[in-house]
Amino acid sequence: MRNKTNISEGLESKRHWWERMKDSYRISVIDDENLEEVASYNLSLLNFYILISVLASLLALLVVSFIVFTPVKRLIPGYGDISDNKKFIELSKKVDFLEKEIAAQETYAIGLKNLLSGNITGAESPEAVLPSPENKTGKKELIRAEDIQENKRTKGLNILHFATPVSGTIAAPFKPDVNHYGVDIVAEKDTPVRAIMDGVVINAEWSIATGNTVYLQHANNVVSVYKHNSALLVKVGDFVKTGQAIAIIGNSGEVSTGPHLHFEIWFDGKYVNPENFITFN
Repeated sequence: MRNKTNISEGLESKRHWWERMKDSYRISVIDDENLEEVASYNLSLLNFYILISVLASLLALLVVSFIVFTPVKRLIPGYGDISDNKKFIELSKKVDFLEKEIAAQETYAIGLKNLLSGNITGAESPEAVLPSPENKTGKKELIRAEDIQENKRTKGLNILHFATPVSGTIAAPFKPDVNHYGVDIVAEKDTPVRAIMDGVVINAEWSIATGNTVYLQHANNVVSVYKHNSALLVKVGDFVKTGQAIAIIGNSGEVSTGPHLHFEIWFDGKYVNPENFITFN
């Protein structure tokens, strides 16, 4: 008897695993109270593994689809392109806006300090002159050293494009030797005064001497000044575009002698002649 058992076990062990996978097993569901068979199922190991594999594949497919086709993928670190996130794009725009605002504030801080305080520095002596080459008439002219240095210093402004703040007649030209650091432009009443470049309003107020005055900070450390206006159309902190109306021409302030615009351009904290860069007629 023992020999038959050993022979049977030996034959069973020699069967291929694939054949054993096909062996059918019966699963019965029995009522615990009366031991009555409620249901029964015939199932092989192969069928069981196939069923488990199909269920696992379906579950994995559902999970992947849920991640790929729903916003939940944004919560997974490193998944997807963050630039497609609307909130990220909005925050990026706000950051860029704040960076430009900070840059504008930093660029005017040093130059405007002297401008607002009235502490004007860096003016060269107007008496310093140099001989120039002979002109067509055979005569030598005198060139002021101040003019040479001014041309070198303002060379960077030549690549910029300025809009005309107001069209009119020059009533008083640029004369820094008599503390007139800009030009006076006479135009029709109620003519709008426009910004010469994109910029930030850094000062917009009324003073006894210059009346309603606007200071704009532009890129490249350029500041433009608009004085004696009858009304201001902007306030401190406003961002203005090139050609935008910022004031109305007027006659405000004690040093004004009639309706006009006193206009100045400052570069790197020092005044420059506006007529060298803008045509007012």
